[in-house]
Amino acid sequence: MSLKAVLLAAGEGTRMRPLTHRRPKPLVPVAGRPIIEHIAGGLARAGISDICLVIGYLGEQLQQRLGDGTRLGARLHYRWQEEYGGTGAALLLAEDFIGGDRFVLGWGDIIIPPGNYRRMLQVYERERPEAMLAVNWVEDPWEGAAVYVQDGFIDRIIEKPEPGTSTTNFNNAGLFVFGPEMLEVLRETPLSPRGELEVPSAIDAMLQAGARIRAFEIEGYWSDVARPSSAVAISGEIIKGMSHSGRIFHPLARVAPGAEVVPPVLIGPDAVVEAARIGPNATIMAGACVGRDSAVADAMVLPGAVVGAGCDLRDVVIEAGAQVPDGTGVAGEQGEVAVLGGA
Repeated sequence: MSLKAVLLAAGEGTRMRPLTHRRPKPLVPVAGRPIIEHIAGGLARAGISDICLVIGYLGEQLQQRLGDGTRLGARLHYRWQEEYGGTGAALLLAEDFIGGDRFVLGWGDIIIPPGNYRRMLQVYERERPEAMLAVNWVEDPWEGAAVYVQDGFIDRIIEKPEPGTSTTNFNNAGLFVFGPEMLEVLRETPLSPRGELEVPSAIDAMLQAGARIRAFEIEGYWSDVARPSSAVAISGEIIKGMSHSGRIFHPLARVAPGAEVVPPVLIGPDAVVEAARIGPNATIMAGACVGRDSAVADAMVLPGAVVGAGCDLRDVVIEAGAQVPDGTGVAGEQGEVAVLGGA
């Protein structure tokens, strides 16, 4: 039984600024590709052939980049959310796409190892639970939603608990399987205190009504790619998962013999790396250049950006097309990366 999927990708991504001044958050690159391509491509490889993207902020860019989905191996459909009214309101916009079918629901900015999609669908096919909710292990789920699990099923969910108060390490991972009855529940769910219709509120209503929602634990990394620093950090995790050596060089990349590469490192097509030190955790995207005697670590150099000679760049993102003068030294501070060339 093939499932459809709905990805909610309409938000403005305010915490990702300035990278979202010129692009929607799902098009922010991680490990050399837009976030949304990792997600939609992973779902397609797991066997989901029809995916609906609910888009809003700068959504035209998503349509232009992804098209009909052929390149990703799926048929893509689009629904527009003109006014943000919460995740539940966004999901209801895809009602005609869902029809009477069961479906996967995901957020358009949550990155997990793609093998999890296939594993989750295999569990669904084997057990056919009423619904499924993915969870990921964290030290303290206070930033998300604490999920309490009993005998493999969700017992209760507490949204944004106070730090240190949770007795579970499971967080709501933002990936679900629902039946079309979820839409009926949403229509009867009251608005949140913020005046929005939210999927978590509907899930709570389902639990209160006695629904048995199967828990599925994510294996490997998990990130909601909330900030530029998150994009840099998860890029390194993805690159390590893509290659045993942690070194990914496109065949059209030009890397000087004198370059020192400390994995994980990804160097894209037509990128030029002179005798510089690259890594650890560096992504040099298509057509970008890094000059000799420069050091670039914990960084992303976006397409067409040029890093001059003798630069020392750590915990940074260099915007697409930006020019970094020779001898520039920049390092992010207090856990945040510096964005150079952003509007």
